[in-house]
Amino acid sequence: MKLLLLGKTGFVGRNLFEYLARLDGFEIDAPGHSELDVLDEASVFARLRQGSYDAVLNCLDRHAVADASYAEERLRMFHNLAHHRDLYGKMIYFGSGAEYGRQLPLKSVHECDFGRVIPSDSYGFALYQMSEFSLMSENIYNLRLFGIFGKYELWNRRFISNCICKALCGFPLTIRQDRVMDYLDVADLCSMVEWVLRNQPKHHAYNATSGKGYLLSELADVVTHRVSTVPIFIARDGFAQEYTSNNDLISHEMSGAYKVRSIEESIDSLVDFYRQHSLEIDKEQLLYQ
Repeated sequence: MKLLLLGKTGFVGRNLFEYLARLDGFEIDAPGHSELDVLDEASVFARLRQGSYDAVLNCLDRHAVADASYAEERLRMFHNLAHHRDLYGKMIYFGSGAEYGRQLPLKSVHECDFGRVIPSDSYGFALYQMSEFSLMSENIYNLRLFGIFGKYELWNRRFISNCICKALCGFPLTIRQDRVMDYLDVADLCSMVEWVLRNQPKHHAYNATSGKGYLLSELADVVTHRVSTVPIFIARDGFAQEYTSNNDLISHEMSGAYKVRSIEESIDSLVDFYRQHSLEIDKEQLLYQ
């Protein structure tokens, strides 16, 4: 199976490239930005016409504030690929729980809840439009992400990696306000992507999640038990809005192929990763952001 993987240097893309490269049956073309500017529709068309790809993995993103410019770029890259969907077998891209509209509570939301409101923020609205397009397509699949974590994420910003790195450095763990979140190990996301590649899914949008809710304070506590007993400080009382999903659709359809490891096992694996890369942790970035 010939794949075009876009966004190889990003968090999800890098993990996917490593995962798929270890498997038999995949030929991966992963051009960098200098080789293919996905914002340029003519360049996209030329690459797709030449490539004869069985699947496109759209992992494109950029580390920036999710402002109007960000949303426009995400939309343009998506549509440049989607417009030429007749030139490849299928496309998989990664949406977000923000598509459901963060102005309403997102508690165990199901795929059928999509469209109950139009997202009020530009980021969610852009992804909402992409999802509407994919739902009407024949070969575009949206794996909606909620909380996702693992190696290669921005350890100075992302909660679980940030907690691990702080604990390894002996720093206290800090939480602005406690919150229930749905977190998925990126390694488990990779197995979901493999399933979509090897099968013909019945639907075009899935909550690619663990389907479980974890308090941030509970996750911080898991980290302290695995690394060191540093203090945990929560700045504000009460709880921020929950951010969890129902993942019955993908878990039932994948059946025996669906495997999500426990949060403790995933954190253990990530702790081992950061211990092996401890010299790369910049303490100043942990303290001053």
